[in-house]
Amino acid sequence: MSLPSGGETDAVLDELAVRHSELLVLQDDSVAMQAVARRLRELGGFDMSLVGRVEAGRRMVHRSWQGTQSTALHRLVVPEGIGLGGKSIALRKPVWVRDYLASTTISHEFDELVDREGLRAMLAVPMVYDGAVLGAVYVGVREKVSFGDGVIARVEQEAAGASISLVSSHRAKMRTDLTLDADRRRLAADLHDSVSPVLFRIGAELRSLRSVQDLDRIRGRLDEVERQVQSVNAALRTSLARLTEQPAERQLAVAIQEDCEAFEERTGIPARYVALAEIPELPPSRVEALTGVVREALVNVEKHARACTVVVSVVVTGNALTVAVADDGQGSQDGGTAPEKAGHLGLPLAARRMERVGGGLSVIGNEDGGVTVRAWVPQASEEATDD
Repeated sequence: MSLPSGGETDAVLDELAVRHSELLVLQDDSVAMQAVARRLRELGGFDMSLVGRVEAGRRMVHRSWQGTQSTALHRLVVPEGIGLGGKSIALRKPVWVRDYLASTTISHEFDELVDREGLRAMLAVPMVYDGAVLGAVYVGVREKVSFGDGVIARVEQEAAGASISLVSSHRAKMRTDLTLDADRRRLAADLHDSVSPVLFRIGAELRSLRSVQDLDRIRGRLDEVERQVQSVNAALRTSLARLTEQPAERQLAVAIQEDCEAFEERTGIPARYVALAEIPELPPSRVEALTGVVREALVNVEKHARACTVVVSVVVTGNALTVAVADDGQGSQDGGTAPEKAGHLGLPLAARRMERVGGGLSVIGNEDGGVTVRAWVPQASEEATDD
């Protein structure tokens, strides 16, 4: 079976790209807040935007940003009532200053950091949902200006949408956690019902042997204990196999999720896997080729992109399955779509591997910064010839 024509595939991917951010907002809070920061900055042509989330101890932490010139405000911890953002979450209303450093209406614990960013006018609006303060959004300008009612209203609207996104992603995560907890409880119940009685019998047998003097009887009882131990071992092996088994249709998803977690652990950059479709069963060579592209793309982001967020998504269109690795870093130097123009050896090698399994690979510079690496394969179960 063949892939859709090049024009048809490009049209589908372009349509998906248009809706990409909106889809991701529903899936992951860090991706959602990065999208909010981007929209905020574009909303009024601001120099900078920030999103902070209230975490442990009612302290807000800046987790997403756009347009910053340094790392001064990145991951800054802001106690309630302190500075501009802390005051906004304490009062639960917008707070703005024409000149941050000279303002007499806010505290000045963060003046040095704000000055390093060259910021003057700033506006902070709290994110509130059902009476709970979730954080705040900021916009900033590197000159002294005032914020009109229309601008404040638009930022408030964006803050309200961000609150809904945070709550939605949190609830989705809770549902996933509840499913995992239910699976664990079922496994624990199975182990309890199958293993615990046998372990009890083994203990009872061993205790009773203390009073037996006949060696033949002891040997016979020990043989029975050995059979029971083998039964326990078999039950444990079965349970462990159930924990680690991966159906063929989940192998790609599990591999991508593990690579994203490893990337985030070693870099500190949020990397999220988002499945926009059910993944069909694929031949092993295609799974290996796609995971190889994901790993190579993540390595490139780590080394070169200076990104704040990475998203790996999977879509299925027609007869093609596509994996996309998108970052919000400094972008492609030439805007080219050929892997060999990306300036790295790994992607051209990955592209040739994709061709051998009947697919392809492209590297595209995103309009709003960063790069998207796409790799696609046909869904057909027949193996392509692999050199």
